[in-house]
Amino acid sequence: MLFILLFIFILNVVAIVLTYKFLPDMEKRDRIIFVGVGIAIIYMLTSLVYWISTKNVKIEEVSNMGKNIITFMFVPINSIAVLPIIAKSYNKYKIGRLTVDKLKNRVIAISIPLIIILIIECIYFKNIQDSVVKLIEQNAVSNADKQIIVNMLNEQTTNATTNETANNHQELQANEIANTATEQTNSVNVQKNSTVNNVTNTTNDKQGQQENNTNN
Repeated sequence: MLFILLFIFILNVVAIVLTYKFLPDMEKRDRIIFVGVGIAIIYMLTSLVYWISTKNVKIEEVSNMGKNIITFMFVPINSIAVLPIIAKSYNKYKIGRLTVDKLKNRVIAISIPLIIILIIECIYFKNIQDSVVKLIEQNAVSNADKQIIVNMLNEQTTNATTNETANNHQELQANEIANTATEQTNSVNVQKNSTVNNVTNTTNDKQGQQENNTNN
């Protein structure tokens, strides 16, 4: 990023110095005004081209994000392409070596390649924005897929936990039923044993009484 900013700064310095140097016969104040007005016009044209190229971009943040870097990079490039030539012709006009008609013809002649350059830049800007949008959409789809996978894993984990809890609950119920049945069986067995013992004791008592009666 620092290299890009340094490169943009150097381009702007070159554009200003070149335009300024091609106005040797004008006063310093007029030279500064010419350079300022020329660069301002190029800036407005480049910004207009950038706006046209990005007005259909789906993601507004993309167009805003690249506007400053792209604009400030191509303004000095466009300035270097046309401003020194226009400045040279204007300087000749100011000292009387060029007529108004010839100056207009030269400006028109220079404007034609400038328009071609701006059309190419418009296409280039649009391709850059489309590429950035595609990258953002791909990342968004990738993040969405990751979220779907995470949700599926969470759902599977939740289902497994629920099933395990249900199975444990069923096992507990089965154990309780089995324990209840065992207790009931033990109770029946105890009652049977008690009944058998009572019958046996009654029989023994009767036999003992009969023996006693016989002996008497």
